[in-house]
Amino acid sequence: MAKKEQNEFEIARKKRRKKFAAQRNRKIIGAVLILAIFCTGIYFFIEEDVAGIIGDRIASSSSAGAGFPVDTSGTNVIKTFAVGENLGVLTDAVYYLYAENGKQLLSAQHSFANPIVESAGRRFLIYDQGGNRLFVRTRDKILFEKEFEYKIISADLSAEGMLSVITSAQRYASQLHVFDSDYSEEIFTWSSSGEYIVCASANEKTKSVAAAALSANEAGEMVTAVHIFTTEAAVELAKKEFKGASVLSLEYDADGDVKIICDTVAATVSKEGKVLGSYGYSTVPAAVMNLPGTNGAALVFDRFTESRATDILFLGKELTEIKTSSVSGKYICSDRNENNTAVYCSGKAFVFDNAGESTATLESEQDAILIKVLKENLFAVTRDQLCKVEK
Repeated sequence: MAKKEQNEFEIARKKRRKKFAAQRNRKIIGAVLILAIFCTGIYFFIEEDVAGIIGDRIASSSSAGAGFPVDTSGTNVIKTFAVGENLGVLTDAVYYLYAENGKQLLSAQHSFANPIVESAGRRFLIYDQGGNRLFVRTRDKILFEKEFEYKIISADLSAEGMLSVITSAQRYASQLHVFDSDYSEEIFTWSSSGEYIVCASANEKTKSVAAAALSANEAGEMVTAVHIFTTEAAVELAKKEFKGASVLSLEYDADGDVKIICDTVAATVSKEGKVLGSYGYSTVPAAVMNLPGTNGAALVFDRFTESRATDILFLGKELTEIKTSSVSGKYICSDRNENNTAVYCSGKAFVFDNAGESTATLESEQDAILIKVLKENLFAVTRDQLCKVEK
């Protein structure tokens, strides 16, 4: 059959249809791209809490306050902590937030008999150890508060904001409660009859929770067991025991593995319970700096009675040794953030990078009780002041 010939009108009409179809497709693709960019922007706006960061900047520029140093006389400062780019101070009655320039952003009472603070990102948790109340908040609002039936033993705030709380229990030595980062529900509960749960942490990326529990074996040795559960089905994924060791700290690292530090050994344990790396020591650390959501850790050993020096052990991704650095003087206090570790000994603060290399040596006019590393700055709490230590 002969192919029907098209006249010029039909050819022009087909070309016009193709042109309109191409224009319509470009508009659809453009709309999809705009929607994807918009959704991605909303995700990062919420995930990074851009509104909160902007609010902090506005508050720091408009709040009343004369800057550092801040008078702390007559108060009992318990701990300093970081909330985003802001400096937190917990006392026996009040908690404060200060901007980097020293302006006060927040002041509130907590009414806890034995307050403990933990922070992650722009959130911080304050709980009453031995009491039964806690709350999680940012600078501008309280996100969650709860009163438990039994006494709180310890609590942890993960890098993503998930909350783990260990309490006593009626029929068990202790009980673990885990809440999601929205605090809309308790997503996991675990009780152990033969072990005492000491610390725990949850991880949103791997949808798991790790808990360290103490028990004694038949030989009378102390045993620390790391239990790893999936929060989706409350199933135990793995269990790893460390004999002759008592747990001091447990956190997830940036890759979703568990960093456990005991009085005799530090180790990284995978979700499957495999030890990825470890480091042993014979002296109990004077301080443990094990940040949630970061790789590595730093331990401080006070050798003053032996060599009039303090050793800082820097551990890498799998908690294997990177370097041990020594500084002169008796150990008083220390702190660590994502990039720096600072140790204060007998009138001087020694600052190191994560590779254990010395980057600065600083002195404060008064002896420090506590120090805090915030970004690249060092702050110190003395007997009657909160001050910024100038480089």
